[in-house]
Amino acid sequence: MADWTVGETAGTVSTIRVKYKRSRAWEQWALITSDRHIDNTKSDHAMQKRHLDQAKERGAFILDHGDLFCAMQGKSDRRSSKGSLRDENKTSDYLGSMVRSTYNFLAPYQENFALISPGNHETSVLKNNELDLTRALVDKMRDNGSQVVKGGYRGWLRILFKSGNEQSSLNLHYMHGAGGGGPVTRGVINTNRRAVYLPDADIVVGGHIHEAWMLEITRARISDGGKEYPDTQLHICLPTYKEEFFNTGDGWHHETEKGPKPLGAWWLRFFYDGSRVRFEAMRAR
Repeated sequence: MADWTVGETAGTVSTIRVKYKRSRAWEQWALITSDRHIDNTKSDHAMQKRHLDQAKERGAFILDHGDLFCAMQGKSDRRSSKGSLRDENKTSDYLGSMVRSTYNFLAPYQENFALISPGNHETSVLKNNELDLTRALVDKMRDNGSQVVKGGYRGWLRILFKSGNEQSSLNLHYMHGAGGGGPVTRGVINTNRRAVYLPDADIVVGGHIHEAWMLEITRARISDGGKEYPDTQLHICLPTYKEEFFNTGDGWHHETEKGPKPLGAWWLRFFYDGSRVRFEAMRAR
């Protein structure tokens, strides 16, 4: 049984409560993903399954931050390409089939999912077809026993750690993201903007641009008691599971001269260092 629970709170904030042990052997993992584009033929299902199996083995909670669906192959979508349709989605009930096939793929891991939030692909379907794909998937998971909650396009996740009478917390801010990332900066410049308007975030994650990097910003703080101390805000850019470069030499990706993109996700590992709960981030490849 998982040592964590998740619940919706007010507005844009959700909370995960984690029970920890004051032991150096204790650890809690989290898998943070984005841009699965799971119904596209170019989505790497084998890699996703490998990471999901690892999450299950580790008792990790999973956070997914948008474009879980590709959802571009409907007849009303000008971007549609029938060659990008998976066999299970070649039906007149295209959108409904995506929810069913995606649930079937993720069902063995639904107990690990803590939060799923929409990206621009899901909001486009909601705008043009009046169907909330994220809500439909989350509801199906919850109907079958998952405690997963639906997040917003951006929002907060408070991670509360408790052991007996001791409690500490971390604030994670997530957003799906916007823009093209920039061929030179790869979106890193956004860390400076986000650091200004997200001063209470310990961890900031975003996706959308299909890049993978981690950047630490060290800050000088002052305590209520008047003591100066350093802290670090960690920025993580989430990659994709959709391989668009090596599968073919044609298509929009090449017509706009985009290069290869990193595939995978990020792990967070929480651990007790003898005095408090800390965390480290590493790539899931």
